[in-house]
Amino acid sequence: MIREEDPRFKHLERKIGLFIAVSLVGIVLAFLFYGIQKDFFAATYSLHFTVDRGTGFSKGMPVKLSGFRIGRVTSISLNDQAMVDIAIELDKKYRTWIRSDSVVKLVKEGLVGDNIIEVSAGSQDKPEIKDNEAIVYVKTKALDEMADEIAEKIKPVLVEVRDIIGYINNPDGDLKKSIHNLEVLTRNLEGTRRNTDRLLVSANGSIERLSSKTDTLLDTASKKVEDLDLAPTLNRVNLAIDNIDKKLPQLLEKADATLTDISGFSREARILSESAFPKIPGLLSQTEDVMLGTDRLINSIQNVWIFRNNTPPPAGKLFIHGDSNE
Repeated sequence: MIREEDPRFKHLERKIGLFIAVSLVGIVLAFLFYGIQKDFFAATYSLHFTVDRGTGFSKGMPVKLSGFRIGRVTSISLNDQAMVDIAIELDKKYRTWIRSDSVVKLVKEGLVGDNIIEVSAGSQDKPEIKDNEAIVYVKTKALDEMADEIAEKIKPVLVEVRDIIGYINNPDGDLKKSIHNLEVLTRNLEGTRRNTDRLLVSANGSIERLSSKTDTLLDTASKKVEDLDLAPTLNRVNLAIDNIDKKLPQLLEKADATLTDISGFSREARILSESAFPKIPGLLSQTEDVMLGTDRLINSIQNVWIFRNNTPPPAGKLFIHGDSNE
């Protein structure tokens, strides 16, 4: 009996077995890779902490130190105090950085990244945290809390902005009135500008006419000055100056002679006064003696009975002897 076999199905069992073996190897390798990535096969130790709310936490969440993954969240549970207990599993080779003063907090990678648990490196002089011990949790503000806080801060600003907008839009407010007054002033300024333009044009015409008249007056004055003949007057002035120059030396000579005569007369008068001054006291004494003699003669005549007068003579002397210097 002849059997016909399809060459495509030749060694089919062997091919199926090889495919299954390769698939199993791939699955094992994928599991191993996933386990290595998730630290399933690394030596680990566990820590735990408690938070007031579990918002933002999830099982399998990565735990990072200085931005480097060192563990993951293994469990999240609610305790008897309505608090959330969270257990994390860390790689033992990073245990030297986890000290008693280390803390954990929930942060977000980047602005829109996933939530992670950030562990801070502790001081080397502090003891290491042992397996299954608690680590301190520092609460950070969630987005909703931050949004509420920002909203509380922005709310007064928004209220002030609303009041400002209301004040601006108030038709009876000072701003609207100021704008209206400014519009009125602008319209008035337009009319003032037109009047100023007309005034400037008029002033320009007046200035041009005045300039033309001034030019004409200056031309006329220049012509009159040119027509004036000052030569005769200048000639007469020059002749008078020449006559003065000629007569001035003679006048000066006469003045010098007059001053010389006056000086001589002054010397003679001074000499005469010096010679006559010593004789004046003697003349005065002689004159006094003559007057006294005359007085005695008159008295003698009066004593003659023919000339006697019964009237008593006046008391005192008629003449007073004076000093020769008087």
